[in-house]
Amino acid sequence: MTVRSVRFPIMASYAKGVTDDPPMWIPWPVAELAYDVYSSRFGTSQTLERLAERGGFGACEMDALLPGWRDMPGVKP
Repeated sequence: MTVRSVRFPIMASYAKGVTDDPPMWIPWPVAELAYDVYSSRFGTSQTLERLAERGGFGACEMDALLPGWRDMPGVKP
């Protein structure tokens, strides 16, 4: 069974001073854009599917990988 679906999970941030709640899910194509940046920085030892199995990207991580992701189509607060 594959984890891939229409939605990709986003983990809540527990960083000090972060008070906004991220969406719990984003459209898979938005996650693919973030993964392109992630894999160019950190390699492909973890697939996007594996990251989804492990809980997805963190909200702060998404801010660093793909600024403006919160305003992309299909991402709802």
